[in-house]
Amino acid sequence: MLNTALAPGRLAAAAAAFVLWGGWALLANWSAGPREALLAGLVQGCASAVITLLMAICATTLFNRIPGPTWLRIALPPALIVSVSFSGLWLVHSLNATPALWATIVPPSSLAFVYCLYLTFTLARETSQMPPEQPPHD
Repeated sequence: MLNTALAPGRLAAAAAAFVLWGGWALLANWSAGPREALLAGLVQGCASAVITLLMAICATTLFNRIPGPTWLRIALPPALIVSVSFSGLWLVHSLNATPALWATIVPPSSLAFVYCLYLTFTLARETSQMPPEQPPHD
């Protein structure tokens, strides 16, 4: 699982998330002062990089393990993943005393939810296109 999380494409995505959402947090908190803005940017950038590394693995694992109808397997992983990541972001930014806490965490969490939905829709489509398993031959 760690090799999958550290695949070159995922590392590039994590680096992009660090720059994009760390930069967003820097801008969202700039009015509080450069020190606060930089700290909020570093916290959000690091968190976004880690979340990006783990999100696809978690979505795939949950999709494959959740029993029941397809709609549940599509909807539940994004809801669980983003609930956990949003709570974690809220906690670390609260501990950091990030001035513009909600403006800092709502946009990346919203995009994370959309991305997770995309992942689970893709998994559902791929699963539906697979041929049914054949019983073993005697």
